[in-house]
Amino acid sequence: MVIMEEILSIKEIEREIIAAKIARRTADFANKVIQEINISDTEINIPVSFEGAKILGRVYFNKTTFREDVIFRSAIVNHIFYLGESSIRGNLECQKIKVREGMNLVRARIEKNVNLEEAVIKGFLGMNKAEVIGEINLKKIAILNLEDPAGVIEGDIYLQKANVRDINMEGAVIEGSLNMQGITIFNSLNMTNTKINNILLLKGGVMCGELRIDGLKYKERIA
Repeated sequence: MVIMEEILSIKEIEREIIAAKIARRTADFANKVIQEINISDTEINIPVSFEGAKILGRVYFNKTTFREDVIFRSAIVNHIFYLGESSIRGNLECQKIKVREGMNLVRARIEKNVNLEEAVIKGFLGMNKAEVIGEINLKKIAILNLEDPAGVIEGDIYLQKANVRDINMEGAVIEGSLNMQGITIFNSLNMTNTKINNILLLKGGVMCGELRIDGLKYKERIA
């Protein structure tokens, strides 16, 4: 007998979040199969957990305010992950997440930490003009090229004009380029054993604290 997994719709996601708000508990979607997530211009005042979830489509949060933690630890996202212009007053926990078509946090503000340790992202990681009050943990992250019928999207990381306290990308693998032009790092940058297959761009960046680059490899540097 074949048991079909239940696939949660956008409406079911919204209903669970409302129920969790009323009960003052975490909106829990751990290990669920979800069609897609599409929430914009909303305030969510409870933690939300998609730990181990499988999202068949995109994750799209636009101009959304989260007052607590946002958890996608070990989740699988089969399309793009978008959190642009959103605000998270807790942590963004995405350890070991797998994203198939890029992750975009442009202009996002995270008041605690961003954890992407051992994440695997195809296409790109975009954090241009993002503000992170805590640490960005990119240890052992893999940013891979994405091949599609239109061509190859290089596995780049974009941190242009971002403001961050600490970045730890020890052991990261970036198949494209790392663009940190105009970034401001207030405390520390750890690039120990980071491998960048293409260009490291640092022009206009400001580094105020400790820099660790033992074992850093790149094809070309523009500073």
